[in-house]
Amino acid sequence: MKTITLQKRDLDLTEYKKRTALESDYATLYTDGVKIVDEAGQPIILYKRLTQPLTELISAVQSVHYERDTRTNGLKTTSAIFGYNPRNVIRKDYCSATRMSYKQPDEHAVLCDFAQTLTALYAKEFPEIYAKHEALVQEKILPEWKIGKTPFTSGIVNKNNALKYHFDSGNFAGVLSNMIVLKHGVEGGHLSCPEYDCAFEVANGSVVLFDGQKILHGVTPIRRTNIKSYRYSVVYYTLQQMWQCKPIEEETQRIRSTHTDRERKRAKGDVMKDDLRFTRNQPTV
Repeated sequence: MKTITLQKRDLDLTEYKKRTALESDYATLYTDGVKIVDEAGQPIILYKRLTQPLTELISAVQSVHYERDTRTNGLKTTSAIFGYNPRNVIRKDYCSATRMSYKQPDEHAVLCDFAQTLTALYAKEFPEIYAKHEALVQEKILPEWKIGKTPFTSGIVNKNNALKYHFDSGNFAGVLSNMIVLKHGVEGGHLSCPEYDCAFEVANGSVVLFDGQKILHGVTPIRRTNIKSYRYSVVYYTLQQMWQCKPIEEETQRIRSTHTDRERKRAKGDVMKDDLRFTRNQPTV
């Protein structure tokens, strides 16, 4: 695998954010395995094709139920999340397993098991960053909110999403997200990183490890060549809000107590309007 030193370009990022990634945005498209390092020799991005069979993983992502949604950063996606959710005062004011874990447990297990493969690669190729990531997780996150023996709490499967340029948000800072792409009958769909004047082919079975919070990235247009074409990206990450999650029993008791308090206020007629939205939220952790 080649190691290439790249210098970050000084771009006006306002011209890129939330617009479509174009193949004209970069000078170099990497199609073979490569590790990108900065001028100080620190690794930035790893792109590598896996040689192991991925039949089980492909079958899982093709069976998953997807939803059309808008992320907090405004990006519209067709996606499904797995692993664990932090508290969300609007939707569920308690930490919980994702819906996939109990609606589609077999597919969820396959996705979570594959996290071990990426974790091993992460530890091998980025030992210092991995050690930092692992230490942060051990300090901040309880074991029951981690995906197996990995530093990740959560993940997302994107289906045929040509995501516009963006920075990831909500993840632990200074650590890496791990992504694998599964692709068939597709032209384009490259991962573009304009600040480094490059993109990655992300061929079928390829992985990319990088800091999505620091590196602006987007996906070039996906051109499907037949009715069976697909492009899935499976991304594993660690959500910063998960450090607030208590042990499962305490998390369950917390929302029950909160629910009871809101019902009492409602009975007295002094409940705030904002509280009424949450009275039907029951713990399902």
